[in-house]
Amino acid sequence: MDREEILSHSRKDNLLLDERDRRIADQASVWGAIGMGTVLVAVFFIRTANTGGDPYDLLAIGFGYLAAANAYRWSVTRAGKTLLVAILYAVVSLGWLWLYATGN
Repeated sequence: MDREEILSHSRKDNLLLDERDRRIADQASVWGAIGMGTVLVAVFFIRTANTGGDPYDLLAIGFGYLAAANAYRWSVTRAGKTLLVAILYAVVSLGWLWLYATGN
């Protein structure tokens, strides 16, 4: 392959994002998850301290995020342990969602 073929191939591979942009997007996703988790925990404690209400919806959201993150990790790595963790988080999330929906 000559230089132009290599550059053409590289441009096709990096059509949507180059490596730097991917790394920035990954870090943005991580910081977004940290921010969401922080707000989720804060609302959880405020709600239980002020109203004494059930936090089932917040727990369903948190565990749903964990299930989705681990499902994606499994889709990339195909690690059996990660699939098991994703399934467990999904089951727990659905349990919290069931309790929220039924009002138990």
